[in-house]
Amino acid sequence: MAFKNLDTLFKHIQKQVNDTMKNEVADAVKDNMAEAVQTSVYDAYSPMYYKRRMQNGGLIDKDNMEVTEIPNGISVRDVAPLDNGRIRSDFSLDEIIVNGLGNQPFSRDMYAETEDRLSNNNEHIEALKQGLKKRGINVK
Repeated sequence: MAFKNLDTLFKHIQKQVNDTMKNEVADAVKDNMAEAVQTSVYDAYSPMYYKRRMQNGGLIDKDNMEVTEIPNGISVRDVAPLDNGRIRSDFSLDEIIVNGLGNQPFSRDMYAETEDRLSNNNEHIEALKQGLKKRGINVK
């Protein structure tokens, strides 16, 4: 591609970065979050009075992981709904689990676990590089 000026070039690059963040990087974060939920939430204990929804509308269901653009990046939040037959609360499910609210036996911070995983494996950075390469931007 040829660009008439630097402003046009920078706008093109920013568009490619934003698209990559919302797609490839978000997918990498969701994969790591699903693993973090499994280890820090589901593997922490086995419930006695309810059945977990897991990939079927629960915390591991990637359809419940909401991606929001923020300045210089994205935010991924698990918005799995409360199981209305079991819990009534003014808090969201992720708030209840992360903070150990209500009848939860203890806090299980799946977000901190996700951050730790990504800090150690850099899969989000590799996803950004691969996504940009796919879009014709050569990165090291």
